[in-house]
Amino acid sequence: MGQGRRAAILTVSDGVFHGTRTDDSGRALAELLTRSGFEIAETAVVADEVPEIEAALRRMAAAANLVVTTGGTGFGPRDVTPEATDAVLTRDAPGLAETMRAVGRQVSPMAIISRGRTGIVGEALVLNLPGSPKGAVESLETVMGVVPHALELLAGHTQHVQSDVATPDTEGIADARGEEAHDHGEPSADEIAAAEARQARDALTGVGVGPSDVTLDLAKLLAGGEQVLLATAIRTDGAPPCQPGQKLLLGAGGPLSGTLGCSEFDVSAAADAPDVLATGRPVLRTYHHDLGSVEVHLQPYLHRPQLVVLAATPIALWLLRWGRDLGYETVLVESRSDWVTQEHRSAANRVLSDAGEIQDAPAGEMEVVATDHDAPDVSRQVAALLAHVPRFVGIMGSARHTGAHLAALRDMGVPDEQVAQIQSPVGLNIGAKTPPEIALSILGGLIAARTGRPGGWIDNRKSR
Repeated sequence: MGQGRRAAILTVSDGVFHGTRTDDSGRALAELLTRSGFEIAETAVVADEVPEIEAALRRMAAAANLVVTTGGTGFGPRDVTPEATDAVLTRDAPGLAETMRAVGRQVSPMAIISRGRTGIVGEALVLNLPGSPKGAVESLETVMGVVPHALELLAGHTQHVQSDVATPDTEGIADARGEEAHDHGEPSADEIAAAEARQARDALTGVGVGPSDVTLDLAKLLAGGEQVLLATAIRTDGAPPCQPGQKLLLGAGGPLSGTLGCSEFDVSAAADAPDVLATGRPVLRTYHHDLGSVEVHLQPYLHRPQLVVLAATPIALWLLRWGRDLGYETVLVESRSDWVTQEHRSAANRVLSDAGEIQDAPAGEMEVVATDHDAPDVSRQVAALLAHVPRFVGIMGSARHTGAHLAALRDMGVPDEQVAQIQSPVGLNIGAKTPPEIALSILGGLIAARTGRPGGWIDNRKSR
């Protein structure tokens, strides 16, 4: 196998294999891996069949040192990626899968039913990731901080550097192994991953964590809608005052908790934090010290506004798809379960039957669009969402179609000033006729409303 960081991506999907769906997850993973410094050695698509998955994994493990799969990890009868992966693994590495599930649960409770496996095939690390683009990318980002170190160990670079600096969360590492932690030297990739899984679990339950636990601080800040950056040391050169696994949590204004081992490293990460938060993309940085250097993974955690779409219509499908591309957390609310297609479920971050289930939207960070004025529960769903003080609420249709809903809201006790803010019709006047065109006009209107612009043509002739 060639030197350097080489990754292979295997998409496991009957739909993509037969051409009825596009490989959005594979493309998203390729972008993330490329940004993280990996060369893409191969991408492939196979159907949900164990022999085909096994053959592809063996081939890819011989050509790359990191193999990621997307799809086939759920409970469906055709979800067989874990079984095929288990058949080819030469060594198990469960800590990585445990970490992805534990941290993923902070975003969606459905993360705990993922059956994805992680382990080693020869000299390659294999990671099973979810099938959705968002789930696949977020799962890989969760463990990306330790992946380069794991690959170094797989390549045989196992020498330890003596240091008087204690490794972070040695109690968690010892607990994960059931024995005493090393006093010196680098913890293994499995040890770091197991410790991070414990930290994520404890952050969710509030058990067994101290006030300095960076993961707990991260969970609290994200719950409060803060935008933060997590800096994780992944590899050292020489003998710097830092160990792989040490973490520093930063905001735009500077360090919040934790440390990378010395003030020089912390100051360097703090200087990079505003740019990384502005771009929203994870990066690798190398920081230097008189005693050596450290490679640090900078992972931004951005609070995203919610786009809540009422009714599973064709227009809703395009709003959900493109809303995610525009940075929204997309939520579909539809009480008529038979209206919700698999395409709707794939496009939305969450699918709910009742708007009252939404509990995590800070005031002013939600935008609501009702796409079916004939739905039986439009008024009730909109009333529930108005309690979150959304930035925008719109109901598709003319005044003749939406007037009854506005009257019903007033009858429910919704103040007149809130009812008056509901937009109808919705979208920019671009002559849209088809569902994607209408969705485009609505999203354009949302951007215009957010930025306070009129939404007309940009005319530079007046400034000439």
